Amino acid sequence: MSASLAFGILLTLTGLACLAFSAYALLRGGKDQRGGIGPISERGVHVIAGLRMLAVGALSLAGGIYLLVS
Repeated sequence: MSASLAFGILLTLTGLACLAFSAYALLRGGKDQRGGIGPISERGVHVIAGLRMLAVGALSLAGGIYLLVS
């Protein structure tokens, strides 16, 4: 197995995991919870984290697919 194939599989799995966590954070995270970090509510923290994970997951998945195809 070549290094690019192994790294492509790793990136693809990482991307899928990030997309799953981001979907959870955006859809469910922070609901019915009190508190937060200063002026940002708990729901706001989950939205920011979900969007960041969505971007990283999409880039990881795209990179992994590129390495698997090439």
